[in-house]
Amino acid sequence: MNKTMLASALLCGSALAMTGCQTVENQMQTGNPLNQPALKSTIKTVDGKEKEVGQMFLRPVDGGVQVYGKLMNLQPGKTVALHIHETGSCADMGKAAGGHFNPDNKPHSNPDDMNGHAGDLPNLTANEDGVATINYVNKKISAAEAGKYSVNRLAFIVHANADDYKSQPAGNAGDRVACGIIEKA
Repeated sequence: MNKTMLASALLCGSALAMTGCQTVENQMQTGNPLNQPALKSTIKTVDGKEKEVGQMFLRPVDGGVQVYGKLMNLQPGKTVALHIHETGSCADMGKAAGGHFNPDNKPHSNPDDMNGHAGDLPNLTANEDGVATINYVNKKISAAEAGKYSVNRLAFIVHANADDYKSQPAGNAGDRVACGIIEKA
């Protein structure tokens, strides 16, 4: 296995690596190698214990921003919602993060709907070891340091339940159980 395939396997998971993980080689050719995300976030519980439960990374790719990472110590088989919220604070049990990042004032929707919140992301389901991963290209955000669509200094929120992608304003995903501030890598 060559270095590109190995890096792809580490980043995307071995099953996705064999399909090339969409734009991995393009990213390496454009000067954004796999080991250099633009932004990162350490996700911790908001229950007062601040136990680390995962890490997320963001980097610009062709057509958007790749959001990748993992959550750990989840109940096996449990599906949870992950969103980018509008402020960079995890205070008050994650409530200080505000609503979903929504710079164009659109309704909540499926993450692939271009007429939905910019901060909408796919649900994550934990495997038998309690680990859930994400590797998703969000076409509605920017990893730039600033700007209308920049998510730098905003927050990831993990909710207790799955997002139904239709209930307004936030998908009926339940309590906020973990949070992490997005910052420069």
